[in-house]
Amino acid sequence: MARCEKLEFKGIHYLFYYPKNYVEGKKYPVMFHLHGAGSRGTNFDNFKGSVILNALDREDSALSNGFCVFPQCHKETWFDIWDNLLGLVKEIYNRKDVDKSNFNASGISMGGYGIYQVMMCLPELFHKAIVCCGGGMYWNSGAIKNIKFRIFHGEQDTTVFPEESRRMFARLKEACADVTLTIYPECDHNCWEATYGNYDNLKWLFEK
Repeated sequence: MARCEKLEFKGIHYLFYYPKNYVEGKKYPVMFHLHGAGSRGTNFDNFKGSVILNALDREDSALSNGFCVFPQCHKETWFDIWDNLLGLVKEIYNRKDVDKSNFNASGISMGGYGIYQVMMCLPELFHKAIVCCGGGMYWNSGAIKNIKFRIFHGEQDTTVFPEESRRMFARLKEACADVTLTIYPECDHNCWEATYGNYDNLKWLFEK
């Protein structure tokens, strides 16, 4: 099982997973992940069953070579704790053991909206991103055109309509971003199980 610490930054509690065989003085990539509405609260038990956390506990985990950061939203939305959330991103980025050229983002649903906006606020920090069933200010996609994206959505999603991902994808393509869009034809809102359950997607995230 990956080494994990429960930490806090200005009221935001988060799980901080270390790389396998962590060596002090060495620099490692990062995945900074924002969860969806179902994991809000003040209890990490709400994270139980997470496909990403389950992947971390596998011996052959594609995420075992870097840090994985999972803040928990204790308000209604990520935007209700916005300034402190951006502060936490910077706090992690500025660690001496972080490879700043390989700082990556991930988000699901409500966290997909949140992570798009985090990247638009701090575009110079991020290298790659995986976003599931999210959306955001697609008209501002030029701000994040230098980040590499894999975007995923379920065609049958009635919680966050797939048009949200299609719009963001189209605008990123117009901005000449390195971006792919995967639409799962038979999937509804929960497209993250297929996405994060795919070893290749997680492996890609830490590749330079």
